[in-house]
Amino acid sequence: MIAKALMLCLFYIIANFFVGRYVKKRWEISKRKEWLYWPLNRAHALIEAVLMIGFLVGAVTLGNQLMGTINWVYYLFLFFFISSLSRALMEWKYAKSENVWISQLAESAIAAVLLLSFFILP
Repeated sequence: MIAKALMLCLFYIIANFFVGRYVKKRWEISKRKEWLYWPLNRAHALIEAVLMIGFLVGAVTLGNQLMGTINWVYYLFLFFFISSLSRALMEWKYAKSENVWISQLAESAIAAVLLLSFFILP
């Protein structure tokens, strides 16, 4: 079970790298200067903070209650999915460049596919 989770995490990182390169090349998205992601405005920072606090609280409480019944990677990919969707929405609505939100949407789609793969694969 742990090996499957680690393999899917590794697949997520590799798929995100290659799909991100393709999307940036296809839609001519400029590379960010920073390595870390910075929020676009105050509302976006608040949404990111609420998501992170919710993730940490959920990880601690659900981690203790559901230790043997659910894999922790489900919860991790659900967080990645929701976080990427919120970033894509905020970039679509407030970003200066037009196509930056497409890369976040692609990242969200990869997380959604891997989240669904937990339920489809045995």
